[in-house]
Amino acid sequence: MLTHLTLINFALADHLAIDIEEGFNVLTGETGAGKSLLLDALSACLGERTDTNYVRFGSDKADVTATFSYQNSSAEARWLKEHELDDESGEIHLRRVIFATGRSKAWINGRPSSLTELKEIGRLLVQLYSQHSQQQLLEPPYPKHWLDRYSNFYESAQAVRERYSKWQKDIRQHQAALDAQATRKQRIETLELQLEELESIIQINYLETEQEFDRLSHHEHIMQDCGYGLTALDDAEQNINQELSSILRRLESHSGRSEQLLEIYTSLLNAQSELEDATANLRQFIDRQSFDPERMEELNNSLETFHRLARKYRTQPEELQQEFESWQNELEQLHQLEDPETLAGQVDISYQDFIVKAEHLDQIRRDAAIPLAKKLTEQVKQLALPEAHFEFKFEPLEQVSSEGLSFIQLLFTANKGIPAQPLARVASGGELSRIALVMQVMNAEKTESEVLVFDEIDVGISGGTAEIVGRLLAGLAQHVQILCITHQAQVAAQSDQHLLVKKRQTDPASSIIIELEESDRIQELARMTGGIDINETTLQHAKQLRQLKFQPSSI
Repeated sequence: MLTHLTLINFALADHLAIDIEEGFNVLTGETGAGKSLLLDALSACLGERTDTNYVRFGSDKADVTATFSYQNSSAEARWLKEHELDDESGEIHLRRVIFATGRSKAWINGRPSSLTELKEIGRLLVQLYSQHSQQQLLEPPYPKHWLDRYSNFYESAQAVRERYSKWQKDIRQHQAALDAQATRKQRIETLELQLEELESIIQINYLETEQEFDRLSHHEHIMQDCGYGLTALDDAEQNINQELSSILRRLESHSGRSEQLLEIYTSLLNAQSELEDATANLRQFIDRQSFDPERMEELNNSLETFHRLARKYRTQPEELQQEFESWQNELEQLHQLEDPETLAGQVDISYQDFIVKAEHLDQIRRDAAIPLAKKLTEQVKQLALPEAHFEFKFEPLEQVSSEGLSFIQLLFTANKGIPAQPLARVASGGELSRIALVMQVMNAEKTESEVLVFDEIDVGISGGTAEIVGRLLAGLAQHVQILCITHQAQVAAQSDQHLLVKKRQTDPASSIIIELEESDRIQELARMTGGIDINETTLQHAKQLRQLKFQPSSI
């Protein structure tokens, strides 16, 4: 669970350190006080998108840290171990630093981490529900996803998606085989002719051939220049090798008198050795050279063949070898193509496999839909909708999909004797907000996360309805930790911990978060119900709201 939050130069927070208790925690405060401050900081620690507005005015960076406790057998414990981030403290420290330049850095248990890692561990730790969640109810896939999530049909739904993907892949392979079969024979004949045409010339190395032809073409000039070089190096009366030997003899007698002269002498001595080797190699090269007109004609013919084939196949002569190998691979693949009839049989097998899984998923969805709609009806009726009625409608799809065999709608009516219609068509905004709230609470009952965050999901309700919502959340908080921003005193009165957000007109302005003692809670509840003027009547009402917290609930 979430145990501590530290905010430094984050938005309106100068330096806040907040301990969060287990159970039901609420945040309240006047409009503009910064109630979203804590949730924004928590979202930043969970890897959500941030911007420079989170950096306090006049600061160069914002720094937030969220601390969680966890059980050794939990999913987050396994994740930490897999990523070698677990430690002996039994805590998870998520830290995010947001710079005024727009960059940010993240750490998990003191180790630099990516935002992807923050999001992964964040999904295991916290589930966030906002006041805008009611819009999801209007999206066509939502009823199906909600049914699957509440009923824990994830594995069955995933199995259907995998079988559907396999079936579609087999269909594509079968069609490819059919398409290939039509042109396969003609393509094989073409490839075999092309390979036969290149087979002899491809045994010759084009670059080596081109180099040898160039050398023979310039044979006379090469021999003249090499002869001149050999004469200058070794055959002339005053040649370079003799002159260098004379220089070495003169310097040798003085090399011991100067370190610099010794270095020069050594360098020249090494040069003499290199020069003697080069002279011997040059003499050997000249002795081995001969001009062969027949060989030159043979090379010329090979080069002409290379260039002719390169023009024919629209490539470079040196790339013909690569083309040859590519054609060979294609020919092998064409010979290895599976029989379309065999693939057609595989399509039938994968389709039947998909249908079995899809029919199973469809049936368990239908079986779960009736009691789930009944439970949803019972919960929503408590929120000032006494005639509410829900039912799921399954319509067979014209074409099956990876999501199953049926299109699932959630039907609703708020009036006795009126048939249920699609929720998006008949529900008002106020009804949608209450329905979304109940569906979120029901979903929260099934979540593996130990922390649930509700961001003003009680907007649009009041009075006795708000009291029931508070009781629903209080009951849920017996199993998980809840953090809730609310404007409703009836909801806040049911909490275990009450945090008050207050804005101070410092320069620049700042917000603080205070944990309220019981007497202060009464004052805040009175403000929430009675406004600015707090009198004995509003205080008495606030006390009564708190007393309801400790009375047995019939919900």
